[in-house]
Amino acid sequence: MPRMDGWEIIRRASGDGRSGAAEIAARAAEGLALLGAQRDVARACRHLVKAHPAMAPLWRLAAATLGSKDHRDAARRFGERVAAESEGVARAAEWALPRRAVVLTHSASSNVFAALTRHHGRIVRVLCTASVPGGEGRAFARRLTRAGIDAAVIPDAAVGRASEDASVALVGADAVTEDGAVNKVGTLLVALAAQQAGIGFYVLAGTSKLLPARAWRSEDAPLYEETPLDLVDALITERGPMGTAAIRRAVRRIELPRALTARRAPR
Repeated sequence: MPRMDGWEIIRRASGDGRSGAAEIAARAAEGLALLGAQRDVARACRHLVKAHPAMAPLWRLAAATLGSKDHRDAARRFGERVAAESEGVARAAEWALPRRAVVLTHSASSNVFAALTRHHGRIVRVLCTASVPGGEGRAFARRLTRAGIDAAVIPDAAVGRASEDASVALVGADAVTEDGAVNKVGTLLVALAAQQAGIGFYVLAGTSKLLPARAWRSEDAPLYEETPLDLVDALITERGPMGTAAIRRAVRRIELPRALTARRAPR
């Protein structure tokens, strides 16, 4: 099979509507590392964040490559970082999992899957919302079943009842801002149901998903919503759990290149 050039990889990453943010970012990093001219890198970065405006790793990848004298090395390093984060998040998730846990989850987070399979001995059952539109929760439940974990699909509208049966709620995120966790629509309802039921609501995401809120706008990504940080008991990263104050300090340190933000209207 002939090797794809950088632009073909970028086009495929931009058009990918099924994979998670970390997976798309890893593929995009491979494509950026194959591009030559800096103007092509800038053009590719703008293309990626326009295609997936709610995916923080793409913004962070763009910042890393556009801010480096050697964009190829920066892209490769970022790809390696994203790949390593998943294992670290899965390991750290033990902190949020009670023994004999019944887990409620929404959408189809690769970080949640990695955490559940790594700590399968703690898992009694996983309740997966159907996660419409898209219905990826059904495929997620089948994937868990193949991995030897008891999983059931519930209607999105049944999260209130399901949270009463669960001991913890775990979700992923495409971005975590100083305001909240950005994830598939319906996540906010899961957070509210978890709060009402008195169970923990945890977001599993690597630090590459930290992003200033000004970078994305809900109208650009109608299938995503922001769950306020005051509904999140902790963000579980590869470095361990982070609370609201730590998240906001970390986000304040993130700089985005003007090449990406200059043309964006205020939120």
